[in-house]
Amino acid sequence: MIRPVLWILGFLICGIILGAYGSLPLFGLGILLGLFLCYLLYRGYKYGPVFVFLLFLAVGFCRVGHSLHSYITYPTYVTMSGIAQDVDVTSGGNQRVIVRLDNGMQVMAYIRVHMPWAELGQEITMTGELRPLSLPQNPGGYNQFQHLRSQKIDATIWPDTVTLGEVSLSVTVVLRMVRDRIAEVYDELLPPREAAILRSMVLGDRMGLDRDLADQYRTMGIFHILSISGLHVGILMMAFSGFLGVFLSQRRASIIVLIIMVLYCLMTGASASTVRAVTMGGVLIFGKILGRDYDLLVSVSWAGVALLIYEPLFLFNVGFQLSFVAVFGIGSLSPAIDRLLAKIRFPRFGNFRRGFAVGIAASVSTYPVFAFHFYGISLYGIIGNLVIGPTAAIILVLGIIVGLIGLVWITGAGFLIGTVYYILRFYEMASGFFSGLPHAMLLTGGGNLIVAGLGAAVLLSFVYAFSGFGEIFRKRLKLFGFVVVLLIVTIFMRHNPRGLYVTQLNTFGNYTVLRHRGDVLIIGAPRGGEHVLLQYLDRHGVFTAGGLVLTEPPRRQDADRLLLLSERISVLYVRYDFFEEVVLLMYGRDIEIVRIYDGVVRAAGRKVMFVQLHPAGRVGLHVQFGETAINIKCDVNAAHVQIYENIVTTENEIFDTRESAVRFHLNGRGIRIF
Repeated sequence: MIRPVLWILGFLICGIILGAYGSLPLFGLGILLGLFLCYLLYRGYKYGPVFVFLLFLAVGFCRVGHSLHSYITYPTYVTMSGIAQDVDVTSGGNQRVIVRLDNGMQVMAYIRVHMPWAELGQEITMTGELRPLSLPQNPGGYNQFQHLRSQKIDATIWPDTVTLGEVSLSVTVVLRMVRDRIAEVYDELLPPREAAILRSMVLGDRMGLDRDLADQYRTMGIFHILSISGLHVGILMMAFSGFLGVFLSQRRASIIVLIIMVLYCLMTGASASTVRAVTMGGVLIFGKILGRDYDLLVSVSWAGVALLIYEPLFLFNVGFQLSFVAVFGIGSLSPAIDRLLAKIRFPRFGNFRRGFAVGIAASVSTYPVFAFHFYGISLYGIIGNLVIGPTAAIILVLGIIVGLIGLVWITGAGFLIGTVYYILRFYEMASGFFSGLPHAMLLTGGGNLIVAGLGAAVLLSFVYAFSGFGEIFRKRLKLFGFVVVLLIVTIFMRHNPRGLYVTQLNTFGNYTVLRHRGDVLIIGAPRGGEHVLLQYLDRHGVFTAGGLVLTEPPRRQDADRLLLLSERISVLYVRYDFFEEVVLLMYGRDIEIVRIYDGVVRAAGRKVMFVQLHPAGRVGLHVQFGETAINIKCDVNAAHVQIYENIVTTENEIFDTRESAVRFHLNGRGIRIF
C-alpha cells in the first residue's frame, strides 16, 4: 500500500466528524463500515496492519468528545487567580487576556479600558461572572465555543475587579515580549497601514489591520500571506539553511534551523497553520538528516494526524483547512495541471510552467473551503499569487532582518525598511486594481457540506482523469464531466429552493427573510445586525434581494445602516406616514421606493406576500403559500407567527403541523413550507 498515512488521516477525520455531529449508535455504524472498508483494502493491497486504521477512527471519536466537553455550563460569579499567557487588544479598545488558572483551566478575560491591564506572565486575580462559551445565534454566525475550545479555553469573563501581581518569566513569555518589541520597531519605521500588514505577515499579529485593505487582499486571492503558513515557514527555513550552510555542515545547520523555527512558532502564537508548517518542515529536516527523500503528501498527512490528535477541533478551523487543502492541492493537483498544460503546448521557459501549475493548484484547491466559509471565490487569485510570488520571499526575509536589527539599532533598520515599504505599496496598488475588476469576487453561497464535498470531488476526479492520456483518459473524462454536472445541478437547486423559507434572524433589527426560487423579501428595521443579514444573503448566494419592508422609521443614527442595505436591495417598501423621510434620506440612490398602505400585494410563484398595518403602528407581513397562511407581526423583542389556528410565541420551540408540513424555529432558524 502506497502512503498508508493518507488512510490513517482519513479514518481519523471520519472519527472526529462522527464524534462532533453523530451519536454512539452512528459511531457503531461507522465502525462497521470502516471494518468493511479495511477488509476491501486488505483484499486489494494485502497490507497486514490495515485494520489498525479503525483505531484512529476510535481515537478521533473519543478525542473530539473530550474537546467538546464544557466544564462551565452556566454563569457563575467567582474570584480566581492565574497567569496571563497572552495579551491583545480588541477592536473595541478593551484588553483581551488568556489566563491560565491555578487549577489548570484557561479563561479568556476581557478587561475594560478603565481597569488595570495585565502584562505577559503577570499574576492576575479577577472577580466577576464566569460565562460558558456561546454557540452561534444565526446561520453561519460566529461559533465562540468551537473557536475558543480549539485553543483550550474553557470560559470567558468580563471582570468587575482586577488585581495584578508579579511578572514571572518563561520561554514563551520572553519570546512574546520579543515579538511585541519587533512590532514596535515596525510601528516606528512604517506608516500605520503598512506596519499592520508587516506585523501580520511576519509576526502573526493582526491588531490594527485595515479591514478594507484586507478585503482587497482577499479579492486578489493573496489573503493567505497575512497569516503565517507554509509559505512563510518554507521561505524562512530556506533562508536560514542557506545562511547557516555557509558555516556549518548540513546536519548541524538543519538542527539549528529546526530549533529556530520552533522558537519562531512559539513567538508568533503557535497557531494551527504555523504548527502545521513547522511540523512539515521538521519532517523535511529529519529526512535530510537521515538521508531520506521528501514526500510532500506524506509529510503533510503526518502533520495533520499529529495536530488532530492533539486538538481535534482544529479540523473545523478555516485556517487549518486552507493550509492543508492548499498543500494537498499542490501535491496532488499540480502534476495533473502541469500534464494538461504540456498537452496544450503551454510554453515551459525553464520551471515557469511547473511554477504556474503549482500556483493554479494552490488557488483552485482552496475554492471549496473559501466558498463554504466565505461564500465566494476570487476569480483572479491565480494571477494575484503569480504577481506577489517573486517578492514574498524578499519581504519576509527583510522583515525578519529589519525587526532583529531594530531591536538594537533603529537607525540601521531604517536603511532597509524602504524596500519593504515599496513592496507593500505595490501589494496595495495591485490588490486595489484587482478588486476593481468586474466580478473580482464571485458570490457562490456556502455553508453546505454537500456542495463543498462535490467541489472537492470535482478536483479529485480531475486528478484521476488527467493522470494519463489515451483510451483510459476518455473513460475517466466522462466521470469528471458527470461530477461537474452534478455540482452545477446541486448549486442550482440550493439557490432555488422548492419550498418557501421563512427565517427569523436574531438581531436588533428583528429581520425576517423569505426565500422562494431566487425571490427574496426582507422585513425589518435598521436597528443593528445588518452585517448578520448581509452574511445570510451571501450564505445563500443572494446578491440582490427583491425588497426590504421597513417596519419602523429610520432614525438619524440608523442612516448609514439603511444606506448599507440599499446596496443589496432593489425595492424599498415604506409606510405612508414616514415615506417622505426615507425619500430624503435615500436621495441620489438608485433604488425604487414604494409607499405602502394596508393590503399592498406582492406575488411571486405560488406565494403571495402583502403588508399589513397593525393597530400598534408597526408593519406586519402576511404570507399565503399554497394552503398555508402565515402572519408575521414584527416586534422589537420577538416575532409573532400565526399558522392558521396555531400560535407560536416561544423563541426555542419547534412547531410542526401535519396539514402543511411546517417547521418553525426562531433565533436564526426558520420555517420551511412545502
